[in-house]
Amino acid sequence: MALERWLIAALLWSLVGFGLVLCRRRSPLYLPTLALLGTGLVGAFYPLATTLIDPLSWRNISHLSDELLARTQIEYIAFALGLLAALWIALQSRWLEPAQAVRAESNVAARDFVIASTLVGVGLSLYAVYVQRVGLSALSDREDYALKYLMGQGLGPLQFGLWMAIAGCLWAEGSALSRNLKNLFAPFALAIALWSIAVISVRTNFAILLLGYLAIHARRNGWRLGRVRPSLIALALVSYFALETFAMFRGAYKGDVGEALWMLQGRGMDTIAAAIGGSELSHPFITAAEILHDREAGELAGRSLVDGVLAFVPRGLYPDRPLMLSEQFVRSNYLELASRGGGAAFSLVAEGWLNFGSLLGPFVFGCAMGLLLTWVEFRWDLAPHGLVARIAPYFAFYVAVEHRNEFATLAKQVCILSACVVPIWIAGRAAAAVLTGRTLLRVAPATRN
Repeated sequence: MALERWLIAALLWSLVGFGLVLCRRRSPLYLPTLALLGTGLVGAFYPLATTLIDPLSWRNISHLSDELLARTQIEYIAFALGLLAALWIALQSRWLEPAQAVRAESNVAARDFVIASTLVGVGLSLYAVYVQRVGLSALSDREDYALKYLMGQGLGPLQFGLWMAIAGCLWAEGSALSRNLKNLFAPFALAIALWSIAVISVRTNFAILLLGYLAIHARRNGWRLGRVRPSLIALALVSYFALETFAMFRGAYKGDVGEALWMLQGRGMDTIAAAIGGSELSHPFITAAEILHDREAGELAGRSLVDGVLAFVPRGLYPDRPLMLSEQFVRSNYLELASRGGGAAFSLVAEGWLNFGSLLGPFVFGCAMGLLLTWVEFRWDLAPHGLVARIAPYFAFYVAVEHRNEFATLAKQVCILSACVVPIWIAGRAAAAVLTGRTLLRVAPATRN
C-alpha cells in the first residue's frame, strides 16, 4: 500500500506541475499558483511521510488505514483537477494574460495615504482595547493556547483591529505612494510581526504580512514563475521550515528556553514523528481522512454553503445560528479541546466531499476556487489601483493555507475585511477628492496670474 500512496502522489504532482506550466508567465505568488502548490503539499505530505516514519499526534490517527489514506489522496486529485479546469477556462477567456490596465485616478496617492493611515490608526486603537479587555497574561500564555480564544469570545470586532492594521500596511506597500511614505508604515508591520511571534505566539499575522509583501514585490518587479531562481525556492523552504520549527518550539516551551531546547534535542526520532503528526500540512489531510471514515459522501447536499452564510450573523442577533463544519467536527471528535475554546484544522476537500459526493464534490470546490482566484488576479491586472488590487495581497496567505479551512471561514474573512475596509475606502476617496480639489483651487489663481 505504501507504493500505491507514492504512485497517487506522483499523479497529483503531475497535475500540479501541469498547472504551474500554464501559470509560468505569472508571478510565483500568483494566487492560483499558491492554490496548486498548497493542494500538492497537503495531498502528498502526510501519506508519504507516514510510509517512512510512524507519526505522533494528538489527533485521532490510529484508525487511518492505508486504504483510507489512499482514498483521501484521490479526493485531493479531484480538487487539483478542478483547479486545472478553472485555469483552462481562464486561458480561454484570456484571464491568464496580463490585462491592459485602466488609467489611475489623478488623486490616487492622496487616497491611498488617507485609507492606509486610517486602517492602521483605527485598527491599532481597536486592538489596544482588545488587549486591555483580554489581558496580556492570557494573550501570552504558552501552556493553554485555547485560553486566549475563550477569553476573547464576544470581542471579535476589537480583535479585527489587528487585521485592519495589517491590511493598512499592505495597502500602503502596494499603493502609489512614494518610497519614503511607504517606509512610514514599515515599522508598524514589523511591530505587528514581532508582537505576533514573540508575545501572542500567532504565526498567522506574520505569514499574512510576509506573503502579502512578497506578492506585491513579485508583481512590481515582474517576477515570473518560469524564471524563478533556485535561491528563491530555497528561501521559501527555509521560511516554511522556520515556521514549523517555531511551532514545535512553542509546544515544548514552558518558560525556560534551555529546557525547551533540551526537550526537542532529547526526544530524537520522536521529535521527527511529532513534526509529521503536528505539521500544518498534516492536519487538513487528517481531518479529511477522519471525515471520509465517519461520514457519508454527499450527505449535506450543499447545506454547509447556506449555513456558512448564516455563520456571519452575530450570536447576539441569531443565538441559534448553525454551527460551522469546523465547530461541529471538533465537538464530535475532540470534545475536550472544544470545551476549552480550541479548534482543529478543517478541510475544503472534505467539505466538497460532504456536500456533493466523492470526486465530484472536491472537483466542484476546486473549480470554483480556481475561477475566483483567476478573476481576482485579472481584476488586479485591469485596475492595479482599485479596491480588489489593494486587498488581494492580504489573502495570499489564506489561499496558501486554504485546505485547512472551510467555505464559511474563508468567506467570513473576506466579508469581515470588506466590512472594515469598504467604508474607509469610500470615505478615503471622498476625502482625497476634497483635499485635491482644495489644492487645485489654491493653485488656480496663481496660474491665471
